[in-house]
Amino acid sequence: MAKALKINPRDNVAVLLGDIRTGETVDVVTGVEVTHIQARQEIAFGHKIALANLGADQPIIKYGEEIGRARTAIGAGDWIHLHNLYCLRGHEDRAE
Repeated sequence: MAKALKINPRDNVAVLLGDIRTGETVDVVTGVEVTHIQARQEIAFGHKIALANLGADQPIIKYGEEIGRARTAIGAGDWIHLHNLYCLRGHEDRAE
């Protein structure tokens, strides 16, 4: 079974510790407990998996901090990457 790490209690994503396939169950280590989530896509090692359903423009939290916002609705178990995340930090002079 694949594993992922939830770094901060506030996080709504976890980081994968190995490659996973669509439909695979992922053990998410969250401090002293382990939860389970089913991957909805193939996701590579080191990438993020959503731990909850997120609506468009909702914050994506990693390390306990907002790292961006959802471009569209994201389902629990979805891969989170540049195709569905945006961040204007450092680009405040640009319009999204």
